[in-house]
Amino acid sequence: MQRKTQAPNKVRLRRTRTDIREALLESALVEFGAKGFDGASTRAIAARVEAHQPQINYHFASKTALWTAAVDYLFALLREAIFGVLPDKLDSDDVPGLAAGFAEGIRGFVRFASKHPELSQIMLHEGTTSSERLTWLTETHIKPFFDGIRPAWQMLRDAGVAAPIDADMVYYVLIGASALPYMNASEVRLLTGRDPKSPSWIEAHADGLVSILLPGIDITSDQRRERSSLSPHKELGSH
Repeated sequence: MQRKTQAPNKVRLRRTRTDIREALLESALVEFGAKGFDGASTRAIAARVEAHQPQINYHFASKTALWTAAVDYLFALLREAIFGVLPDKLDSDDVPGLAAGFAEGIRGFVRFASKHPELSQIMLHEGTTSSERLTWLTETHIKPFFDGIRPAWQMLRDAGVAAPIDADMVYYVLIGASALPYMNASEVRLLTGRDPKSPSWIEAHADGLVSILLPGIDITSDQRRERSSLSPHKELGSH
């Protein structure tokens, strides 16, 4: 008697524990970003990646532990995306180098925001009300970022490279201007007829922010020609 073999389309690859944990974290970010902590459902988080509720319980002690791990995971991705753009020690004698690094940081953050709108979505949910989660999030992840860009910004502002925006406020200007088109991507498509997730839109958006925030930065003619070729109209076609 011949042994029956399972049909190829019914074979399901077995995921490792690490794969499942990472998939749950990515799913959790989408759920927490869309609905906030209170509105998010762990059952929905598991279902989105074809996992089961007990798998969440296995990897995370509670819903709060899942939220914390997801936020840690997200900020680790952010640090990787903009790692090394600013020097460890600021040097007032190398303003052009600092300006170039800051500009690259702006571009890196815009690209990250386009891929991970849940970062600003989660901050929007958590930032409106005082809570233990907000305190932990601010002290653990936001304040180090905030403290990192302030002295660099002040040095660039003193050198006449940066826009005259207070160092305590530039964080919010940068975050808001970088993230809004990707949080409101559906509105952008309806309003402009363009796709904010297209590479040309993202690069044009990033360069626009650099021009606004760092009006004194030195841009060569070659860079201008290269950036002018990244017009969203050319890629998506305006109507």
